Amino acid sequence: MTTVLDVARRAGVSSATVSRVLSGKGNVGEEARRRVLDAVRELDFQPNRMAQGLRRGRGNAVGLLVGDIEQNVYSALTKHVQTALGEIGLDLMLYNLDHSAERLRTMLEAAPAMGLRGVALATTDIIPMATIGPLLRGLQAGGMSVVSIGQRLHKDGIPSIVYEERAAARRAVAYLLEGGRSPVAYLGRLTGSAVGTDRYRGYAAAVTGAGQALRRELVWDVAYRFAAGYEATSRALDAGLDFRAIQCGSDELALGALAAIRDRGRAVPDDIAVIGFGNLDWGGHVRPALTTLSVHPATVAGHMARMLAGDETKLLTVIPRTLVRRGSA
Repeated sequence: MTTVLDVARRAGVSSATVSRVLSGKGNVGEEARRRVLDAVRELDFQPNRMAQGLRRGRGNAVGLLVGDIEQNVYSALTKHVQTALGEIGLDLMLYNLDHSAERLRTMLEAAPAMGLRGVALATTDIIPMATIGPLLRGLQAGGMSVVSIGQRLHKDGIPSIVYEERAAARRAVAYLLEGGRSPVAYLGRLTGSAVGTDRYRGYAAAVTGAGQALRRELVWDVAYRFAAGYEATSRALDAGLDFRAIQCGSDELALGALAAIRDRGRAVPDDIAVIGFGNLDWGGHVRPALTTLSVHPATVAGHMARMLAGDETKLLTVIPRTLVRRGSA
């Protein structure tokens, strides 16, 4: 890889002169400037923007802190965030929180020393604002941009981009109930998950709004994993529980549920209908194709980039979800 020293040797100048030419700061003679620029072109030198930023005390990288990198929704978000940041001249640094508040605290404490331009929190885990809030406000006070993706932190002064989780879940469950799919079970993460709790509340509102009682045995609190969806649905079917539909808190859980239903000799949607959450790419290619609630990572990434650039100043941005109707419901 070509370095500043390589450019300096080719141009016959010091590395300090190369740095002054590239930064546009300091006095450099026209002849030396020409030799440096010629050497940069000849060697196809690409300056290390992160190193430059660190020397200035503020880099070009934005830290995207995701709750669980194994969840497909975060890989889609990361792809679009990288594109959106690139369009405004910023780089992406990806960090996996792995559902750990301690990892979040450690990362936020290290952010200033890393010279990050901004931090975007993308996690469904409830953020302990009593301990994390002061760190976030400290970053903002130091001139760093902070954005929350997925959780409403706007009341704490953190610009937030969220989906209408509760309303979307309520519409989906109402769709099942209106189609005669009663009772409806709920499969999703509740404990420790702000987003999961919102989705469950939408489910509960639809069930009680239809004049039905909430049944504790039909609410399955599990992690967002294929295996967790399969195991929870299998246990319910093996126990002989009566339900005609499942509203899942993620597409991964829905895929596990579909497999469990088929393995127990039941038909989807004839015996049990299934709706997911997230509209992941594979959902349209399983059979039956998965009915789900939409996701819009490019829209989220665009809002985030504009917030970081200072072109968007709203504290709360709410993105609607739509029901993507396919064969499973």
